[in-house]
Amino acid sequence: MKKEINVVGAAFIKDGKLFAAKRSYGSEYVIHKYEFVGGKIKEGETPEEALARECREELNVSVKVIRPVGSTVYEYPDVIVNLQIFECRTQDEFTPCEHEQTRWLKPEEFNEEEWCPADRQILLNIKKRLSSSYTLVTGATGVLGGEFCRQCALKGENLYITGRKTDNLRVLQSTMRDINADISVIFCPCDLADEQSRAQLYEDASNYKFSRLINCAGADIQKAFALYNQDKIIFQVRGLYEGAVCLSEFVLKHRAEKLSIINISSVSGIYPMPYFAIYSSLKGALTSFSVSLAAEMKGKGVSVTAILPGAIYTRADVKEYIKGQGLWGRLAAKNPDFVVKKSLKAADKGKVKYVVGFANKLMNIFTRLVPSRLRTKFIASKWSKTSKDAF
Repeated sequence: MKKEINVVGAAFIKDGKLFAAKRSYGSEYVIHKYEFVGGKIKEGETPEEALARECREELNVSVKVIRPVGSTVYEYPDVIVNLQIFECRTQDEFTPCEHEQTRWLKPEEFNEEEWCPADRQILLNIKKRLSSSYTLVTGATGVLGGEFCRQCALKGENLYITGRKTDNLRVLQSTMRDINADISVIFCPCDLADEQSRAQLYEDASNYKFSRLINCAGADIQKAFALYNQDKIIFQVRGLYEGAVCLSEFVLKHRAEKLSIINISSVSGIYPMPYFAIYSSLKGALTSFSVSLAAEMKGKGVSVTAILPGAIYTRADVKEYIKGQGLWGRLAAKNPDFVVKKSLKAADKGKVKYVVGFANKLMNIFTRLVPSRLRTKFIASKWSKTSKDAF
């Protein structure tokens, strides 16, 4: 019976290139072949601990393990290798101690025959990942963001998903793979209200090309402005507007041949709304930004669409809020799948601004006929009776 060994390896990916190290020793099957830096897992070690140790020994660097890339079992003539590969990152310079050559390879430079046989299948998987384009969805673990992920997965779009909680992203990743096993699903946790967290997202996402961005993240805080504090103001401004604008700039620099940007705005941004002042003004700004960017990008392979839905049946508190709005609230509110289908269709048609739902379209038309003073007074009277802060 052949001996089995458990082996771990590091995939370093930077600027869309993969780090490759050529072996200077070993059996005839692996010597002078490229490999993922790593080695055997010692008794009592976790794969991550073994990987950290091997990288210190072979490259003289400390590493941060980002995510699993893949695993495989390969049978050599003399041994069976159980291999796990993790994507890793380091801020240090490599100092190869055991390899005869190292290179950074573009996906088109991958030649599986130059690699150790056990590494080849995972190498091909990485090549596919780096060569593909992705749909980036913010707020992906929310109800609306999750529905965008679901419908994009059904359309065969590879997904790069982000949200604040790693565990929720991991569950969503698994769910999307169950929906469509042929797509690639990558996740990276990020708090869009935090500049450092955004910087980490940019570093990770810079390895990929994006054909679609769906800015779904937000914070629908609704209360009198006097009830805010500085932290809450900054959180909402960054989450609703700054994050969407900054990510739009990022994907323009990391775009596929064609790019579609979908910004989820709101009919709440059409007019000033007392007691919903920050939310409505930020949504209005996001709509204005989207329309302006669409004009700048015309003829350049980039479309930008501002989606203006009314209330959406998402969280339990939102459903209660809609119920409290009476008949008009029920007429204007829509289910997430309806909003997503209409949004994707509008974006694919190249629409710049799209109001979701017939009732909301009518409201948009007829409220224009009401003097602004009366309109603001009515909104203040109605919205002063409701307060919510789920964040």
